[in-house]
Amino acid sequence: MARASLLLLIILPSLMCRQKASAQTMNLVSNPSFERGQQTPEGWEIFGPAGSTLVRDEAIRRSGQASARISITTEGAAEYPSFKYARRNVFPGELYLATVSARTQRMTDIGGYIVLEFFKGTQRLSFAQGDYTGSGDHDWMQLAVRGMVPGETDCMKVVVVAHGVGDVWFDDVELIRLSEAPTAFEGDHVLLRIRHDQVFCRHFYGFGAHGDFLLTRKCNTDRGVDGRDRELVLERVKAMRPHIIRTLFAYQWWEPEEGKQTPDSEEMRDYIYWVRFLKSIGTSVLLTPWGDSFAYSDWMRDGTGKLPRPEKREAMIRSLVDLVGYLRQREGLTNIKYLCLMNEPDNDGTRPVSLDEYVRLYRLLDQKLRDRGVRREVFLLTSDDSFGNPAGASNWFRGVVSRGLEYCNGLSSHAYKACVPEVVPWVRDRLALLKSLDPPRKPKPLFITEFGHGGETFKNWENGKYEYGLFLADFAINAVREGASAVLPWCLMDTYYSPDAKHKQEWGLWRYKSENWEPRPGFYSWSLITRYTRPGSQVLAVENQSRAPSLSCVAVRSPDRKLTVLLVNGYKRRLQVTAETGLKRRASFRLFRYTREAMSSYGGKMINAENDLEASRGLTVSFELPGESFALLTEVQ
Repeated sequence: MARASLLLLIILPSLMCRQKASAQTMNLVSNPSFERGQQTPEGWEIFGPAGSTLVRDEAIRRSGQASARISITTEGAAEYPSFKYARRNVFPGELYLATVSARTQRMTDIGGYIVLEFFKGTQRLSFAQGDYTGSGDHDWMQLAVRGMVPGETDCMKVVVVAHGVGDVWFDDVELIRLSEAPTAFEGDHVLLRIRHDQVFCRHFYGFGAHGDFLLTRKCNTDRGVDGRDRELVLERVKAMRPHIIRTLFAYQWWEPEEGKQTPDSEEMRDYIYWVRFLKSIGTSVLLTPWGDSFAYSDWMRDGTGKLPRPEKREAMIRSLVDLVGYLRQREGLTNIKYLCLMNEPDNDGTRPVSLDEYVRLYRLLDQKLRDRGVRREVFLLTSDDSFGNPAGASNWFRGVVSRGLEYCNGLSSHAYKACVPEVVPWVRDRLALLKSLDPPRKPKPLFITEFGHGGETFKNWENGKYEYGLFLADFAINAVREGASAVLPWCLMDTYYSPDAKHKQEWGLWRYKSENWEPRPGFYSWSLITRYTRPGSQVLAVENQSRAPSLSCVAVRSPDRKLTVLLVNGYKRRLQVTAETGLKRRASFRLFRYTREAMSSYGGKMINAENDLEASRGLTVSFELPGESFALLTEVQ
C-alpha cells in the first residue's frame, strides 16, 4: 500500500469511457515564471504557515527575471507551504498536464513537488499528486502531474508545494489541457458492437486480488479463528476462482539468522497452507517480499532503510532464490509463477531507494534464478511503483524503464484513484513508454497489482459502500480496455497481521470473524469478474455506437472462445442495451447484474444469474441495465 497521505481520496460519480482527444498547447497559467509582482507573485495565492517563508526571488531563477522560493525551518517541516494558481473555467472529464521546474538546497524529506487540486466551492473533492524532487541539493529538474477533472468541480488549482526543511525554488510553471470533456448523452437506448478484429490484449494474465491469509497464525487464532472459519473463507475463495493472488512475504519467516532457514516456522506453515490451497483451485501466486525494515531479518536490516545493509544485499537475493526454489521444487508449489523483488520501493520519499541499485539487484535476481534452474518457470515483474497520483507514468516507473528491461518479463504498478477515467491516461502513458523502447519487440505486459481508494494502509472508509463495488468493476473495465494484462485490487479479505490491533486489515472484499465474515459490496461485483473470466483470454473492443461516455464496456474471449461482456452504467437512469455479439454461431448468454437490490438479497453468496438470453437473428442480445449498475453477460456453451 502507498502511504496514507497519498490515499485520502473520496469516491466520485464520474464513470466514463475514452476521452475525446483535443490537444491544447497554450499555457493556461498567466504568470508562469513569476515575472510580475513584488514580494508576492501576481496571480498566485500563498499558503505560508509558521516556520515557512514564501517569496518571489530575483536572485535565483531558471529563466526570465524571477522564481518562487519556499524556505522552511523545522517548525514548518510538516505544514506543506505552497504557491497556488486557480483556474475556474474547467469541466468534468477534461484531462490536464501541469509541469514545473524545481531546484533544492539542503532539503529534507520529499522536498518540492507539484499537485492538481479539484474543488467544489471551498470543498476539496480530490487531488492528483505528481513528481517530487526528494531530499538534498538538486539543480533544476522538471516535475509533472496529470489529472482529470472530477464531477462537480468548479475550480482547479495548480499547486507547487514543499515538505521538509530547506529551500525549494520553482520556475516555468505550465498547465496544458490534453483532452476535452466527453460529449453529453441524453438517450435511454445504447447500441454496442463487439469487435473481434480489435484486440486490446492478446494474452490476459488474469483478474485476482492481493490476498494475505494468516488465519492459522496466533495473531488470528488467539482471536477465535478456527477450522470452521478457515473452511468458510476457503470455500468462498474457491467459488470466486481468482486467477492470481498476490502475497506479501517477510524474510524473518524464512531465514531469521543468516544461513539458518526455518521452513517449519508458524509463518511459513501458514504461507504454504494458503499457497497449496490456491494451487488446488488453479490459482497462480505472485510472491512479493515486503522489502522494508520491519520485514527483514535482523542480520539484513539497515536501520529503517527500505533495502538491507549494502554488504547483505546479495545475501538477500540468495535467500529469496532459496525460498522460491524450496517452495516450487521441495513443496511442489508450482503455482508460484510470479515474483517481485520488493513492494513499493518508491512509497516513501524520506527513504529513497537508488534506482541503479534496485535494477542491479533485479539483474542479480534474474541470474540467480537461472543458476537455480527455475527462471523459466518464474515470471519476473519489476517497478512496483506507487508514489503519487499522476494520471501518467511516475518518475520511478520511467527511471526503471530507462535502465533497460532485459532481466524481467513484465512490469507491476499500483494505482489509488477515485476518478476512474484517470486510469485511461495512466495506463496509456505506461504502455506508450514500453512500446517506444524497442518497437520490433513485443512490449512487456503491465500488471496492476494493487488498486483502490478511500483510506490508508489498513483502514478504508469507502469499501463498505455500494459505489465501491461499482468502482472496482469500472476500474477493471477501463484498465483492460487500455491494455493492462492483469488487474488485482487491494485486497481479498480482512485479517490481522500481528497481535497489535492497529494492524487489522480493513480493505477486504469481506469483513473479519468478529463481523461474521460479512461480504462487502465489492465482493458481489468482483467475484463475478473473477469467476466468469479466465486467464489466457483475449480482450476485445466494444464499440459504443451511441457514444454514451458514462457506459464503460469491454469484452473478453476465453481460450475456448467463450465470450463474456462487462458493462458499467454510470448514469443514474436505466438504459436499454442491444449488443451485436459478432459471433458466427448460435449462442446463449447468462446475465448477472450487480445492483443495490441484488447486493442486499444474497446474504454472503455470489450473485446468481437472472435469466438466460438467446441471441436473436443477427446474433444480437438485448437487456436492461439499471442506473448505476454493473452487468456481466457470459456465453453458455
